[in-house]
Amino acid sequence: MMDISVTGQIPAGSIVVEDASDPSDIRLRLAPDHASTMRGGYHFRVTGARGQAVRLRILDVRDLEADRLAGRDGYEDAWTNTGPHVSYDRRDWFRVPGRVVGRDYVIDHVPASDVCYYASWAPYPLDRELDLIARVAQSSRVRVAPVARTVMGADVDLLTIGEAGPGKRTCWIIARQHPSESMSGYFLEGMLPRLVDDHDPVARQLLDRAVIHVVPNMNPDGTRLGHTRGNGAGANLNREWADPSPDRSPEVLAVRARMEATGVDFFMDCHGDEELRCVFLGGPLEIPSRTPRLASLFGQFERAWMAVSPEYELGHGYPGGPPETADLRMAWNWVAERFGCLGVLLEQPFKDTSWATDPVRGWSPQRATLLGHSFPAALNQVVAHLR
Repeated sequence: MMDISVTGQIPAGSIVVEDASDPSDIRLRLAPDHASTMRGGYHFRVTGARGQAVRLRILDVRDLEADRLAGRDGYEDAWTNTGPHVSYDRRDWFRVPGRVVGRDYVIDHVPASDVCYYASWAPYPLDRELDLIARVAQSSRVRVAPVARTVMGADVDLLTIGEAGPGKRTCWIIARQHPSESMSGYFLEGMLPRLVDDHDPVARQLLDRAVIHVVPNMNPDGTRLGHTRGNGAGANLNREWADPSPDRSPEVLAVRARMEATGVDFFMDCHGDEELRCVFLGGPLEIPSRTPRLASLFGQFERAWMAVSPEYELGHGYPGGPPETADLRMAWNWVAERFGCLGVLLEQPFKDTSWATDPVRGWSPQRATLLGHSFPAALNQVVAHLR
């Protein structure tokens, strides 16, 4: 029998191995982000276990209950009724069962290969992101330049698609403020190639009406380090927008400055949610300067997206009810308030949608990519009404 190895020392890996000596009780622990106590995501590799029953026990996940968002008491937590994404080749990701036992999360699996990867959701590695940016940069419609430098010295890329002009709207899409929410990377794999497709009439019409600025990865440091939410300084970037600093959140500081230079007519921040069973959109409904026009425009955008993708379904309100006052530390709220524009939060599920379940893969990279492909058509339906 071969020795079994378990490690998080892989690109974007994250796990602490407490004891891997007994394949029937491999004991693991979630790793906190660097310079932070934030944790929740995991990604690790098991080798040498082909054909052997292994039990992977992630210890003390119940300790994370104190970190849940407000208003979630009536919802499943992140660990209930879901299993990890698993892959033998890092391309095809499927689900295996997982369950909460006492305070721990338990995965029972018989790997079909000596190399097996487990993750809270299929990772979107930096090299794949760089390949995507390099491909779309070949289009004459696209300019690529760094908009920021991270705490650890990495470039934050900004893609500008199309050109500004009289009467044209300025749209911004950002992704991966939280590195473990990797479905945002796959979303962009659907969105970006469509926007640069010369044969796509929707993309052509949209770019006649708007210039689109895209930050594919707000947090490359966290992505490289396998973080759940933190950047290289341990900051949750989606709590930094009201008062970013050059030492703690230079990524947000620089993107905000560029927005001030370009203006913003539409903004979307792409995330993932570990608990909800839907594709969720949040709108500028609680910002201090909220207006009936913005609420109506958000409803129009929701209906437009539902019309082009059955993956989006109306009627899934803010969990626990909307807050009385928007948190302006969050990107979508801050941008909507600062520019008086349609600011949108996109949350894709880690689990699945409740009305179109896939028992093999759950919410998958393929579905995230197709959702991204549908987005330009939804935006095109409202772009003429943004101002």
